[in-house]
Amino acid sequence: MSNDTNYALLNNSRFYILVSTFLLSVIVFGWLRLQITSDQLFYIRLQQVFGLLCIVYWYVALIISPLGYVIGKQRLRHIEFARRAIGVSAFYFALLHAAVALWGQLGGLSQLSYLPSLFQWSLAGGAVSLGILFIMAITSFDKVIKIMTFRYWKWVHRFVYVGGVLAILHIWSVGTHLSYSAIQVSALIALIILSGLETYRLVTLLARKSEELSGKLYFWVIFASIWAAWIIAITGMPALIQSYHGGGSGSHEKATHGNVH
Repeated sequence: MSNDTNYALLNNSRFYILVSTFLLSVIVFGWLRLQITSDQLFYIRLQQVFGLLCIVYWYVALIISPLGYVIGKQRLRHIEFARRAIGVSAFYFALLHAAVALWGQLGGLSQLSYLPSLFQWSLAGGAVSLGILFIMAITSFDKVIKIMTFRYWKWVHRFVYVGGVLAILHIWSVGTHLSYSAIQVSALIALIILSGLETYRLVTLLARKSEELSGKLYFWVIFASIWAAWIIAITGMPALIQSYHGGGSGSHEKATHGNVH
């Protein structure tokens, strides 16, 4: 490898994000192993932490682009450049989360058939979400984008929102930590902020194509209306979805499978 290549690598923020992601996974594994003696509890906590880290990285990757429409693309150009590595890190933690849950907690794919139907559907949605993250990760390289062309690459990467919705459904339906009100409120606020920023980006793009929306009054009325609809949908969604911790599953199933997530 030439000196120029080494220099470019060591001055690339994506490189440091990916390295720090790997080191973080090793630190989490080691720290939890030292703190928890029970193997089963260790696997439970490990997959929970990896799942949380996946969501955090995924959320950051999603919020960067719409945030640029509010505070300026130029100000976020360095973070925008690093976003692909952040997305790859989200896939990495999602893969670790799935591996630990399936082979650490459950004991392999053959054990899936013994789970309640709620868990099977939830894990299926999580698997599709993981697949979408995988596609996002392998198409995050410059050479791949050049082959696909930026237009088609951008179209494919819009599926990340589909994966995000499936991940939310997966977490809500079987994630036991969501039984805590503080976590529910934090997740709700995070989703409302993200929906608000995405709505602002959407209305801004529409305003560039429509003279009527270019006026401040129309702009903010449309923005407030769409955002209000998102808030209603986000806050109302939990009541419409069967949840392990919300009483949707039978008490016998809870007692038998309470440590799956």
